[in-house]
Amino acid sequence: MAGRPGESTGRTDATAAHTPAEEAPDAGTPADGSAPRLPASLTFRTPRVSVLAVLAIAACATPLATTAGGWALLVYLFPLALLVWLLRTGTTVTAESVTARTVLGRAEMPWDEIGSLRVHRQARLQAVLRSGKRVTLPSVRPRDLPRFAMMSGGRLPDPYAAE
Repeated sequence: MAGRPGESTGRTDATAAHTPAEEAPDAGTPADGSAPRLPASLTFRTPRVSVLAVLAIAACATPLATTAGGWALLVYLFPLALLVWLLRTGTTVTAESVTARTVLGRAEMPWDEIGSLRVHRQARLQAVLRSGKRVTLPSVRPRDLPRFAMMSGGRLPDPYAAE
């Protein structure tokens, strides 16, 4: 069934004919062509599917915990501590600041205090503050640098933009 010019055929697959003027703008680009809008915040965390691994560890600890006496219930402290670590740690980036959360605390740093980012051992990122102090950014990896730089509003360069 052929449609008339200007009539929608209802097709959404890649073979549907369209002109460049009909293309939808990028999801982050406003229709008026101005600069893309930034999200309110980005949160970097360990994937939540990792909780399944914690449940598997707890299940494997159950035979020992239930047959070795009352003290053996302390075996469950390991998966509990791991669960708290998984759910608590992370980094939240907004247009105003960067917040690094660990199990025992948090560090909030305005963008003006951050001098640079440093790739530390095992591909962990650290924020190097203007005072010289280094703050580890949990769950942020080098592959996340373009999104991190985007949220900085130009304060930090995108290392992959020059390529």
